[in-house]
Amino acid sequence: MPSEIVHRSCPTCEASCGLVCEIDRDSRKVLSIEGDPDDPRSKGYLCPKAWAMQQTFEDPDRLREPLRKCPDGSWESIDWETALDTVAARLREIRDAHGADSLGYYIGNPTGHNVGGQLYIPALIGGLGTQRSFSAATMDQFPQNVALRTMLGDAWMFPIPDLDRCDFLVCMGGNPLVSQGSLMSAPNARRRLRDLCERGGEVVVIDPRRSETAEIASQHVFIRPGSDAFFLLSVCQVLFAEGLVAPGRVGDFVDGLDRVESLVADFPPEAVEAATRIDPEITRALVRRFAAAEHGAWYGRIGLCTQEFGTLASWLVYVVNVLSGRLDEPGGMMFPRPATGNSEPGPSVGPIEHARYRTAARGIPEVDGQLPCGLMAEEIETASAGDARMRGLVTVCGNPVLSAPNGPRLSEALDELDFMVAVDIYLNETTRHADVILPSTVQLEHENYDFLFQTTAVRNFARWSPRFFEPEEGTMDHWRILTEIGARMQGVSWEQVDDLMLGGMLAQMVGPDTGCPDVSPEAARNALGEERGPLRFIDAMLRVGPYGDKFDPEGEGLNLARLREAPHGVDLGALERRLPEALKTPGRRIDLAPDYVLQDIPRLREALATRSREDSLVLVGRRQLRNMNSWLHNLPALASGSDRCRLLVHSEDAKRLGLSSGGHARVRSRSGEVIALCEVSDEMMPGVVSLPHGFGHAREGTRLAVAQSQQAGVSSNDLTDEQVLDVPSGTHVANGIPVVVESA
Repeated sequence: MPSEIVHRSCPTCEASCGLVCEIDRDSRKVLSIEGDPDDPRSKGYLCPKAWAMQQTFEDPDRLREPLRKCPDGSWESIDWETALDTVAARLREIRDAHGADSLGYYIGNPTGHNVGGQLYIPALIGGLGTQRSFSAATMDQFPQNVALRTMLGDAWMFPIPDLDRCDFLVCMGGNPLVSQGSLMSAPNARRRLRDLCERGGEVVVIDPRRSETAEIASQHVFIRPGSDAFFLLSVCQVLFAEGLVAPGRVGDFVDGLDRVESLVADFPPEAVEAATRIDPEITRALVRRFAAAEHGAWYGRIGLCTQEFGTLASWLVYVVNVLSGRLDEPGGMMFPRPATGNSEPGPSVGPIEHARYRTAARGIPEVDGQLPCGLMAEEIETASAGDARMRGLVTVCGNPVLSAPNGPRLSEALDELDFMVAVDIYLNETTRHADVILPSTVQLEHENYDFLFQTTAVRNFARWSPRFFEPEEGTMDHWRILTEIGARMQGVSWEQVDDLMLGGMLAQMVGPDTGCPDVSPEAARNALGEERGPLRFIDAMLRVGPYGDKFDPEGEGLNLARLREAPHGVDLGALERRLPEALKTPGRRIDLAPDYVLQDIPRLREALATRSREDSLVLVGRRQLRNMNSWLHNLPALASGSDRCRLLVHSEDAKRLGLSSGGHARVRSRSGEVIALCEVSDEMMPGVVSLPHGFGHAREGTRLAVAQSQQAGVSSNDLTDEQVLDVPSGTHVANGIPVVVESA
């Protein structure tokens, strides 16, 4: 069979760029990967991460069959029935002896890039029945989830900068040129930001590092890490003090303006200058220009989330956009409308759920179903949690030994577990502690739908990606593994769980009081066909979604069959106004001053004096174009080149500390110590050092030959203190960590 051309989206980062791939199915080879010029979003753009899906598929270190740890610590291959029976039996044994909460699970970031993983996580959770829920969210965006849940009633309805119509973008805690717009999925962010400037607009970056995005911005302002909430309070104070508050039509359904005005009155720019290191006149000039712009958007990302006051900072970004009339307006912060109906209007929800479960070691409460992932170690340790400790753990596509705080402590704690199972394609720094590893198929071996990132896109779209190669015999898809574990924990078949999930979904989608009142669940199920798996769920969502055919065989709306006939995806148009109809709060009103968030203001007030006196070095992370957390370091095309795990240090600090480029620095925090390669760079703010996230591959017992030999580096999270949290969200503080640095 000759080679053929196949179109799909890139599954590696949020941008989901369109790709044109030449493949040979007989030899199971990808011959070339190029950007798809006909993709309406990416228009031919691609970055080096596009090759990740090919190299992951080809990686000789990738696991292709289940592994079981032997008594001597070696590994043996086992068949799937043995593996799944072993997993279910051991987890049930622990649950029966010690209760459901003696089990726990951790969901890693790659799950968000696999539609099957996303849709079938409930099957696993339902089978385990535990409240000990951990995920990468509490090292990432969770403060934004909490802010949105309390303000809008929907934790996952993110406001996204409408970049293509914006003329003034303020970017805090993000680096879109490298991330392609995290929580702002924007293929070729460089072109979009340059276009913004060329049409007379401004891009202002506020960051403790002169990042790649700051290099092309109209203005860059250094800010002391961890002080973003103070700065944003001063921005709001200027808006009120200078009569610049103009919420526009959104003001008709906003509550709490007076309360916000009273709160921010105590934080003029002069009051926070010592903490932020930002000249008050710079703040005032920026606020005036932003307020005067026709189409402005104030955007905050992970640098705001992963700090001591991450929820307040995330909330205040949204407050600034409301006060200036930028929320839900063209060119401002708008809400995508996913084809699968994720954020369609629905009933109002009650207050955010909180403290239904507390950790055994320190009594830390869950927040909206999440526990801080860095607390896994103390929840496992007998010395910390006692008889109530976590005894069984399931990790799904995650490497928390490198990505969660105080990795060495977690690494030791994992060996105290009675049983651990990892759903993962690698024997890595975390899965080496497992008793059983269950590897799934990879992206080129299954279909995919850009499910999560349609909700963060700067332009509405729908995109299906085909399978390139049939899975090897004896392999299993991610969604099926999760369903098998969940089903066996409940003593039923995986087909029964699949049917139950589909039936529950259809009962809410069709029939009386739905958008498809004349369609019965039985008729809908028949229309979806017999093929099981996540794409059947996607077909149902597309049909009842805002652009769908509503199960009308003569209709012209969207369904999976039509999407499969669109090799370049479907452009669903520019973002449009969605409020107040999409709000899920009582009366469909925005709560600008939610009590749950404002409870943290006294803690922030107390910290202001301390922050104003701080002069110690602090550590921040940074994104890199060839990295995706800890995922991609074992892929030759992305691991090649010089060592990228370098500690960036400003020249003034380097001179004072006796550091030089090419030398090594010892970096110490309360939780740990690393010795890192040093690079002197004036892109850093004095008093701030930077180390990228996701490295640390020198540990023994893994099968990551490329990562170990070419990009081992050190783990910045060995320095992250698991004791310090953003209180409202339980998110760990990974930016603004006090450190001591010396020559090594």
